[in-house]
Amino acid sequence: MRGALGVWLRLLRHRDSGGHLPPVLAVLAFAAATWAVLTVAGGVQAFTARSHLAAPGSDAELYPLLAAVSVALLVVPTAALGGAAARLTVARRDERLSRLRLAGATSAQTGALALLDSAAQAVAGALAGVVLNLLATPLVARLRFQGRAFEASELRLGPGPVAATVGAVLAVALVSCAVSLRRVSLTPLGVAQREPARALSWVRLLPVLVVGLVFTAAFHVLGELTASYGTATAVVVLAVLLGGTFALYNLAGPLLLSLLGRLLAARARSVPTLLAARRIAEDPRGAWRGVGGIALVTFVAGCLSVVPGTTATGGDVEGDVLLTDVGTGALVTLVIAAVLAAVSTGVAQACRVLDGAPQLRALHLAGTDVAVLHAARSRETWLPLLVTTGGAALTALLVVSPLLAVLRGAPVGVLLFVACAVGGAGLVLLAARASRPLVVRAADLGRPLR
Repeated sequence: MRGALGVWLRLLRHRDSGGHLPPVLAVLAFAAATWAVLTVAGGVQAFTARSHLAAPGSDAELYPLLAAVSVALLVVPTAALGGAAARLTVARRDERLSRLRLAGATSAQTGALALLDSAAQAVAGALAGVVLNLLATPLVARLRFQGRAFEASELRLGPGPVAATVGAVLAVALVSCAVSLRRVSLTPLGVAQREPARALSWVRLLPVLVVGLVFTAAFHVLGELTASYGTATAVVVLAVLLGGTFALYNLAGPLLLSLLGRLLAARARSVPTLLAARRIAEDPRGAWRGVGGIALVTFVAGCLSVVPGTTATGGDVEGDVLLTDVGTGALVTLVIAAVLAAVSTGVAQACRVLDGAPQLRALHLAGTDVAVLHAARSRETWLPLLVTTGGAALTALLVVSPLLAVLRGAPVGVLLFVACAVGGAGLVLLAARASRPLVVRAADLGRPLR
């Protein structure tokens, strides 16, 4: 272990062509994920404490359950961001570790090096997220729920939950790293020669279809479920189904992009389109990570588009307060999801350039102009974006189909949905545009990526 630690410290001082950008991006992603978890957990804690002090049977008892719906909508993008941070530049790390294996290092030594690297980045990012949460708590406390603002003490978590969150972030990083190390441990020569990744299976679509049918049926009988078992049971069922639909859409996304890449490669009529299609087909998971966050935000916005209509139909004063708070909570959920998607998109777009740097250099040395590489990356971004965002919009429309009358009564929800979809698409394109200098540097063998 001491030898592995010494090698790791030397590698910290000697970065490869990726420079210091990959670890910085990883720390940023871990920090955003930790901030999101602590912020949402603080809100659940505050609502739970208020419900314990309220009179029995009051609307205050619904707030923790409604917060659970927000948690269900945010758990997948948060986990995806943490996993993306842990898998950051896996190709470059696997290549470096495979070279160490071929030079005589054992599986245990290379594993220790990778785990130390991931653990250091995860802990640094998690601690930065804790600090960010402490700084942002006074601003979050200004939000008004149940007719009054929060106290900062209501939203602050104790040492135990904070330590558990940091531990969970560290666990996600280590598990993701350990899974990626299997290829290096088993086939270091295959990794060094850039052996293609295993193809995705159509089996991924089976749970999506099953849960989709169950969700549609349950959503149509939600009113009867509320009348028979109470609002609390209906809200819990809704939270579970929303989270399940969210997770399964994240599961099916890479498969859809793999199919898109193969179709485009077979029908390509230009070099940029062919290069983009081959890249999408070769790494559909990476292509999904570049646009999946925005697709999931589009899904959240579509599901929440009915909220303005429900908040406009209140009766008594207490009911009006509850409905107004539901609208506020929906906007807060959407903002947090958008922040996670923004970080995830920026990180993924930059990392696709970093991990694809050897191919970019090879293409440039073979005579491909940098303008063609830019055009290929542009198609590699907006084609998956169009498919995934459209799929998310259709899925959200299916989810809220029983409430279309509410949407017609309050079209502002539709406007909010369109604004989120268009804004998210613009964010992805902007992130891809911002990484163009990395493409230029990747194509130039003499300039490191910093």
